[in-house]
Amino acid sequence: TMAGEVGFLQLSTPNATSCQLHPLVMFEVLDHYTRRNAEDGRVVGALLGSMNSDGSLVLKNSFPLPHDDPSHQDFAVFFSTMSELHHRVNPREHVVGWYTTTKAGENEGKEEVGEEDAMLHSFFEDKIGDKYPCVMLRVDGNIQTATQIGVSAFMAAPLGVRSELGQDAPLGKCFHRIQCQIRAYEAERIGVDFITQNTIGQGGGEVLGSDLEKLESSVMKLVMMIESSIAHVDDVIAGKAAGDTRVGRCLAEAVASVPELAPAEFEASFSKGLQDLLMVHYLGSLTQSQIAFMQRLQSM
Repeated sequence: TMAGEVGFLQLSTPNATSCQLHPLVMFEVLDHYTRRNAEDGRVVGALLGSMNSDGSLVLKNSFPLPHDDPSHQDFAVFFSTMSELHHRVNPREHVVGWYTTTKAGENEGKEEVGEEDAMLHSFFEDKIGDKYPCVMLRVDGNIQTATQIGVSAFMAAPLGVRSELGQDAPLGKCFHRIQCQIRAYEAERIGVDFITQNTIGQGGGEVLGSDLEKLESSVMKLVMMIESSIAHVDDVIAGKAAGDTRVGRCLAEAVASVPELAPAEFEASFSKGLQDLLMVHYLGSLTQSQIAFMQRLQSM
């Protein structure tokens, strides 16, 4: 401080310290990036979601914006229109931030926040207001060369100097990284598993597995989860791993939800369900064969 003046640096910390990212947002951001114009280095858009009781943000949806210059009049008009339309469809989702991608050729894991990012963040903070904290989500768009999808979230806190007169002199904003975890609903998890595990067919689309293949995959996954749970319990009993009450409650609830059946009853119920599935599979194959046969007859 200057002679005769007393002041101190003041940093305001936002309430939210973490965010939960749903896979739908990831796919929308990457789809926006792959469909960008050749001259656009990056893409930006708005994030929609809500806030949990613990102050963490839940990022559930998004919509793209035409460019990354908030000074243009069409930028604000487009944002207001899309925000209003999304609010009509789902009033529970509000604008809670914005996303951006790395530019083509940028290094993976970039942590710097540029001046253009600060301008965009100020625009979204003005639109969101004080009801929700504003989060900036950066996604690595170079998925062709990256070994994994890089995701990082940032928040900004106002930075200023308060003098002895009680007046604040704003200096700018201080961006800091916050924790970002990927969370998925059951339907989202099934979709992600299908995309990541299925093969590409000759026509360029995803090949849907048969009912028997899906049943086999589900049984194998269930066996792996049970073996992993048993190994964790054994490690805790042996003192090799620290016990967690939250994990213990989840395991207890999972065990309690399983009905008590004798091995013979369980085997009979499983065999009956498997026979029903095989019958449906047989009838479906028979129907397809009859339709193909009728089409052949009509084309002769």
